[in-house]
Amino acid sequence: MGDIPPPSVGDLHVSVEDLDAAAAYVERLKQYVEDTLKYEMERIKERMKGDSNNAQTVPNGTPFGAYEDARMQWQALTRSTGNMEMHLTTLSQKLAALKEGTEDIAKAFRDAEARNAANGKEIERLLESAAPPPAAGGPPTYPYTA
Repeated sequence: MGDIPPPSVGDLHVSVEDLDAAAAYVERLKQYVEDTLKYEMERIKERMKGDSNNAQTVPNGTPFGAYEDARMQWQALTRSTGNMEMHLTTLSQKLAALKEGTEDIAKAFRDAEARNAANGKEIERLLESAAPPPAAGGPPTYPYTA
């Protein structure tokens, strides 16, 4: 397999507000995943428990089949939950880093704009304080030998 080139983003502009909204969405997604997993785990626990207090007795009356199935489902759900939480955490960290980088770029841009404005004012001040240009027919103000 070859390297996949980065996507062409064209004139894509991302604001800090967009990154905040994306981070909030990821947090809501994490909460939804956690709530759904809690519900599913409770459902599996109930299925493992069955009709009585004996963990081997299940609603359909088979002593071990449904219990083992539920136990395997529990393990798979636990494993996939860990993977999903890891990916969501990584995504949250990347969004936070992207937001911080965007804020740094915006600050550097504002600083550059302020410096440019100060330099522009300094240039205007120097131009205003400079001697006026000589008249068109007058002698040159610099030593010129032809």
